[in-house]
Amino acid sequence: MLFTKVLGRDVMDLTTAETVGTVSACTVAPAPARIAGLRLKTRGRGRRTLAWGDVQSFGPDAVAVEAADRVRDEKTIEPGDHAHAVHDPVGKPVLTETGLVKGTVRDIEFDEQTGDISHLVTDEEQIPGTELLGVGSYAVVVTAPS
Repeated sequence: MLFTKVLGRDVMDLTTAETVGTVSACTVAPAPARIAGLRLKTRGRGRRTLAWGDVQSFGPDAVAVEAADRVRDEKTIEPGDHAHAVHDPVGKPVLTETGLVKGTVRDIEFDEQTGDISHLVTDEEQIPGTELLGVGSYAVVVTAPS
């Protein structure tokens, strides 16, 4: 599934059947490449994040979470945590470990059941998730071609 197809999807609390937010972005972790968190737009000020491990199910209409208390305020997440907003790759340039520019991340192809990333989709190519080395505040770093 492409992450752009998930944007705007409701996140539902299974205990109350209430919407706790809508998916606005994601964060990723390398080795193995996977979705680490879903960034949410919520009522009120600030942003919130749902760690991938707290996702109960990922359906065609909504993402389910066991309880609203699983959703964290982004201000409480440390930058070293892969759920932190700095690890959102969309819109960032892709650089190889040797400095070669490989485009800009436009989308992420992932398995909605496991969160595993199969490809980073750039404006120039699809980069296998296995090549992801890290995501920082400026760029996404991938392995250099052999």
